[in-house]
Amino acid sequence: MKYAYLTDDPLGWLLEKLDKSENSEGLRVVVMPSERMLQKAIDVIGSVPGASYCFSHDVFPFEEVRPSRGIRNSRISALSRLFFRETNWVFTTFHGLLRKTIPPDYFGRYLKKLSAGMKTDLTPSSLHQMGYERVFTVREKGEFSVKGSIVDIYPSDTDYPYRIELFDDCVERIRSFDPQDQRSITSFKEAVITVVAECSRFEEDTRLALERIRRAERTLGLADPEIRDQLDGLDTVAGLYYTKQVHILDYVGNEADYILIDPDEGFEETARRERETLELLESNPVRKFLYTRYGALSPEIVRELPRYTVISTNEPASMQVDEIEHVESISKRRLRQKEQVVQKTPLIDWTELEPGDFVVHREFGVGKYLGAKTITNPLGTREYLAIEYADGGKIYVPAERVDRVHKYVGPSDTVTLSSLRGSQWKRVKKKVQEDIRNKIRELALLYGSRERITGLSLTGDHELEEAFEKTFPYVETEDQGRAIEDVMNDLASSKPMDRLVAGDSGYGKTEVALRAAFRAVTSGKQVAILVPTVVLARQHYRTFKKRLSGFAISVDIIDRYRTPKEKESIWTKISSGSMDVIIGTHGLLSERVRFADLGLVIIDEEQLFGVSQKDYLKKARLQVNVLSMSATPIPRTLYMAISGLREFSVISTPPLGRNVPETYVTEHSDRLVRTAILREVNRGGQVIYVRNRVREIPDLERELKETVPEVKIGVAHGQMKKSSFEKNVSAFYSGELDVLLCSTIIESGVDIPNANTLIVDDSYRYGLSQLYQLRGRVGRSNRRAFAYFLRRNNRLSPEAGARLRALKDLSGSGSGLKLAMRDMEIRGFGTLLGDEQHGNITSVGLYMYRQMVDQAVAEVSGKPAAEEQARIVDTELKNLPLDIIIPEEYVSDSIERLKIYRRIAMSSSHEVLTDIRNEMRDRFGELPPQADSLFEFASLRLNAFRLKVRSVEFDDQSESIKIIYTEDFPMKSIKRFASIVNARSKTVTIYGIPHSKAIITLKEIIGGADEG
Repeated sequence: MKYAYLTDDPLGWLLEKLDKSENSEGLRVVVMPSERMLQKAIDVIGSVPGASYCFSHDVFPFEEVRPSRGIRNSRISALSRLFFRETNWVFTTFHGLLRKTIPPDYFGRYLKKLSAGMKTDLTPSSLHQMGYERVFTVREKGEFSVKGSIVDIYPSDTDYPYRIELFDDCVERIRSFDPQDQRSITSFKEAVITVVAECSRFEEDTRLALERIRRAERTLGLADPEIRDQLDGLDTVAGLYYTKQVHILDYVGNEADYILIDPDEGFEETARRERETLELLESNPVRKFLYTRYGALSPEIVRELPRYTVISTNEPASMQVDEIEHVESISKRRLRQKEQVVQKTPLIDWTELEPGDFVVHREFGVGKYLGAKTITNPLGTREYLAIEYADGGKIYVPAERVDRVHKYVGPSDTVTLSSLRGSQWKRVKKKVQEDIRNKIRELALLYGSRERITGLSLTGDHELEEAFEKTFPYVETEDQGRAIEDVMNDLASSKPMDRLVAGDSGYGKTEVALRAAFRAVTSGKQVAILVPTVVLARQHYRTFKKRLSGFAISVDIIDRYRTPKEKESIWTKISSGSMDVIIGTHGLLSERVRFADLGLVIIDEEQLFGVSQKDYLKKARLQVNVLSMSATPIPRTLYMAISGLREFSVISTPPLGRNVPETYVTEHSDRLVRTAILREVNRGGQVIYVRNRVREIPDLERELKETVPEVKIGVAHGQMKKSSFEKNVSAFYSGELDVLLCSTIIESGVDIPNANTLIVDDSYRYGLSQLYQLRGRVGRSNRRAFAYFLRRNNRLSPEAGARLRALKDLSGSGSGLKLAMRDMEIRGFGTLLGDEQHGNITSVGLYMYRQMVDQAVAEVSGKPAAEEQARIVDTELKNLPLDIIIPEEYVSDSIERLKIYRRIAMSSSHEVLTDIRNEMRDRFGELPPQADSLFEFASLRLNAFRLKVRSVEFDDQSESIKIIYTEDFPMKSIKRFASIVNARSKTVTIYGIPHSKAIITLKEIIGGADEG
């Protein structure tokens, strides 16, 4: 039968249908009219057990940009679940349903079934043919790695990747592992590895695709050699590879029930996208020819379905129906609570060294890292870090002591290499230390005065806070939860809070602010929220009003759109204490604003406020709790945070589904702009187009309307009338506009998960932090994001070129703080402790500078040295006859090897060493003898350190071991050896120890230390 239900709320009807039939048998395929509608349905419906979501490709056919990994994985996962009959619901779109894909028989032919004891051809070549990308460390779906006898694979249709342990070509063991810490989780008897691409890389299929390309070229008399370079990734034209043209319907079978949402709109949307695709391919006849035959959609197939249910707002004209019924639906929403694996990103990774990097050695100073070299001598084989210094001098640092070397973070264009001659480096360190101590004493006066203030403890209401936490519709990330806990502990303390919460745009800083504001208000205090722009103020007002109004907490806003009468009324409420939370821009700092009982000031994007505002806030910090938030802290703020002068919380874990925008820095062209906008609109998204010269925006608006007449464009900038500004911004928020053409007024504040393409015109005019903030406006959902930074002028200043290169290079998760560090390198360090400190940081690098600041802060405040300093194992073991190396054939990636060396060198207990050893065995297989010796060396060193031994040196010529100690040495351990003890110089020299007995003797002498 073919039914039609007419309703004003198709998604509400669908949600009721889900609630009634979640546990019923049978397959249901829900077909949405557009990608935007499918995304909206997912947002409303939430997680459905056993459901599959199949979007269309998010790029145009034959684009050099491949479909996003998320889209590829969702489509392959849906095909897999349909193939194995493991799904009851499939949510897709007309376009997603009709896209050509890999035929079911090919899908079954190419999958690999593995079980313990069976032989397999699980080789890099075979996995590449299945669409997998080879990496060193598997973290995302569609990746694989080979480490000796261990193969890690992450299929599209599994929650965790597999770790396959092989013996020759036989499967010995199958486990899943956590991609975050790379540790194994569960063992399996068998596993199924499916393809992860719709196009094929198998020889017979690529041969067919090549023949079809040649045939098209012969037919048209034209050549298109570039298309051959794309054959590895043409998922958008998958039909090119197979003799039979199929789509998802071929996987579904005849028993499924189809639910078509607004099919008239779906047919119209499909036809529009086909017209645009053919138009963009018009300039390339060969590709247009191939798309028409092997990629074009056939919407008529939908009309031929044997049975379906139409859900529409109007009577369908495109589909024949037997019965029509009018229904009412009640809108409601589910909350998604499904945990996903999210990656953590360190604030600054000082350990990743690559040849050419500047580095700082604790004893020798600033040098250039040349790479790692393996050297064999009579005492054994080791890996060394080669570092070049001034005048061509070089040192070779044993890899097991890589903990003495860190990456240099500072202005690389002015870096001066240290000299190995004389005592220059010692003089530099001494001068920097003295300058830091002097300046820290000055700063300690200001921050010490805060320590003496008491009586601001805010403890809130525990039951109310629990109820408020439940109104947060998402799963907190670990970092976010820790930041909230830090803030709550600060508020409960009797000392005024001064905390910086740093995290990328969209990482959940606002929720931290909401929890803090709720605690302050329920403790009887008022809250002031200071923001730099009207747009951000309005967004926070909507968010705080929505979340707090249910708890009878009053929220209002002051900005330039408020009338004098409205402002007067708000000021009165603030001074009388009847206003709980006030949100505003710079005007909130006016002397006219007098609070009855202010307890918390929240500053969003503190780096955007000027000096006069900072002075006001500096005074406020001595009186009330201050919470600052930033994605790219300015140098002074960042230094004070990482040096311990301000409390610091980092949110470096992206929220569920957060995507990093793909960044392009290129010349402006109308074709590029049209392609970028249409690609986004076709997949149901929206575009933010930024031009910061307001007087040029009208001309640009006309230009855009000529370039993309199909889309709806709105304008927003700070010089518009209030009514027009609010109308256009609201229309963009609600999805009525496709493109928002605006100034940088949206730099902070636009939070629209559906806006996932950003175009910044004349991008060389912006600062690095500003460019980063702009990029943070997109990628705030699980959809792939694009950020285009265009220039219409090739004559870039060196600084502008460096900013754009940095923006493109630093695009990983949590890169806002890394980018703030790069900003320091480009434009200098600012004034943490005064202008002269810039030279100090340049001299020693930020890492060592930070260590010196930590030490100075501890001295001035009378606190003991940092615990990690006390735990550093600084005992030297010299010339021991051991092969202590991680062989390259065991861990092939040099950066990963150095990270493991560093972790071993910095281990402060035998438990940590055992944990690292077990992790290596899990990830890379059984340890080779040289790696076992490395752990033996580390264990000896740890025991010597616990005996207060400064160094141990073996002399092969005199067959002696010399031990230098700092405190009483257990002489009983050397009684049976011939030895000389010099108590004045605190040395013990043991004689008659041949090469073959050196390690056994050392174990006997120092191995008695407690190994707990």
